[in-house]
Amino acid sequence: MSLVSSTVLHRSGAQVSGLLVGLILLATCPAAEPAAPKLATQLRRPIALANDAQGEWLYVANRESGSITSLTAAGKVTSETAVGKQLSDFIPVPGSDLFLATDEQAHQLLVLRMKGDQITVLQRLAVSPYPVGVTVWDDGKQAAVTSLWSRRVSFLALNRNGDKKQEIARITKVLDLPFAPRKLIMLPQQQKLIVADSFSGKLAVIDPKKQTLEAVRQFPGHNIRGLGISPNGEMLLVSHQMLNELAHTIRNDVHWGLLMSNDLRWLKIESVLAGGKETYFGSHMHPLGEAGQGGGDPAGFDIATDGTVAVTMSGAGQIAVGKEEDFSLQRIEVGQRPVAVKIAADGKTALVVDQYADCLVRVDLALQEVTERISLGPTPELTEAQKGEVLFHDSRLAHDRWMSCHSCHADGHANGQMNDNFSDKSFGAPKRVLSLLSQKDTAPYGWNAKAEDLLVQIRNSLENTMQREDEIPADDVKAIAAYVSTLELPPPLDVLRGTTDSAAIARGKLVFENHDCARCHAGPNFTTPKAYDVGLTDKQGNKEFNPPSLRGLSHRGPFFHDNTAATLEDVFLKHQHPAKAVYSAEEIKDLVHYLRSL
Repeated sequence: MSLVSSTVLHRSGAQVSGLLVGLILLATCPAAEPAAPKLATQLRRPIALANDAQGEWLYVANRESGSITSLTAAGKVTSETAVGKQLSDFIPVPGSDLFLATDEQAHQLLVLRMKGDQITVLQRLAVSPYPVGVTVWDDGKQAAVTSLWSRRVSFLALNRNGDKKQEIARITKVLDLPFAPRKLIMLPQQQKLIVADSFSGKLAVIDPKKQTLEAVRQFPGHNIRGLGISPNGEMLLVSHQMLNELAHTIRNDVHWGLLMSNDLRWLKIESVLAGGKETYFGSHMHPLGEAGQGGGDPAGFDIATDGTVAVTMSGAGQIAVGKEEDFSLQRIEVGQRPVAVKIAADGKTALVVDQYADCLVRVDLALQEVTERISLGPTPELTEAQKGEVLFHDSRLAHDRWMSCHSCHADGHANGQMNDNFSDKSFGAPKRVLSLLSQKDTAPYGWNAKAEDLLVQIRNSLENTMQREDEIPADDVKAIAAYVSTLELPPPLDVLRGTTDSAAIARGKLVFENHDCARCHAGPNFTTPKAYDVGLTDKQGNKEFNPPSLRGLSHRGPFFHDNTAATLEDVFLKHQHPAKAVYSAEEIKDLVHYLRSL
């Protein structure tokens, strides 16, 4: 019998009790059987799973430990092999015993050979920094890797017959993108590669033969964590969230899913490729939640040959299961943070990757219940920051599970959207969500500088934005603050791409100094603790704003509290920031180079 119950997404008023939430948060997988191999005590944080070609073995890629766990098809762990530093994606190469894994920390693509539980690293290929996604096509002869912070796609040719003495993967081209990518998928019928923005709602359409960017489509959404294709090849499925800047952070708007919605969107592929007014023609959506029970932070999903889809709701600790024509999807409690799922070939069961429980969860899709929890190995006691990481990604801290801290601050960064919260003591003036990367020493917080430290800002977010019902324990607030304090900026974009112009940066620094920009943006964090009137006014008439840190500007945009500056050039050319300052074209060019270097 299952430890947890299933519900239906369209039922109203179904609330998960505090006791049940507590049980879910504390849920752990059973200890490994005595006959199991001796495994290291470590955090694994699994992120993906895949089968071998014969269906006899399961492999789980672990992010934190950089390891691959081998299991029999029945779910028995037989070994764990360290292969990298921080795995971020993992897929099989069709027609072979090869697998590809991206190592985000080592900035490499790993080519692995899997024979039973014997895993060999055949190649470590350096790719653009921060690789996070990989896909293959052309019967395993071609591949592509997305790199998050360097904003690139690397195209590769694969020689499946290679070995340790021969080059298996080689880069054929590196393509720059106008956004930070993560998920990608090949459309086999249309022979187009779709790459999704990790933060906002953009989809790049790429010609894989010419290896060129054809178009960028935009839809209302952010935090895209899953892409898929319907069995008939006509629909592109996207799991994502939508933050509504017209809604207010009040209990009513959160309760009805007006502020933050979580969605499985079905886009007609021919409409996406056509673009323009046709982008949404023939599309529809499954809302993952409704009044009383949101489905926070949808992530990876899988689609069976009969059209059954299982999508993880990572913040809510659940999966949703159903078909395209269903009015609603069935909802099943599975654990702490489900991030990936694989439906069995017979369509009867599904295996779910529970990242924060370090385990796999087997679900009977007909009974809609958990039948087995498979531990990937012993884990240590969590540090305060690690506890904070778990809480940061948990939408059960919010009213009705609609959102987590991660919902607006994906990867600790920002979703590029605007939110109308009560931090400025007024509604009607939505403001841009700020990045949390390297913000631990930039107090006070908020656009009005009213939160004197991270603890106050976090409590404000939980109580006033996420509308948590119960008072959050002080230790939990401290844990989240400890986690946020670990979030560091990546190097500037030009550094990651190798396109730094040192001379322009030096000239731009002089422009920065001559216009007294440091009055508000003083080093080393390029901010100051006061609020200033710099010629900007929000919709409620507020004129004084705390200057956000300029560090990490190359990874941000649009700009200003209301997103009215699309680019850094617009900040100075169109808005003449600050207070009608006048710049020459060359000054703006050099100043932008300098700001992108911070």
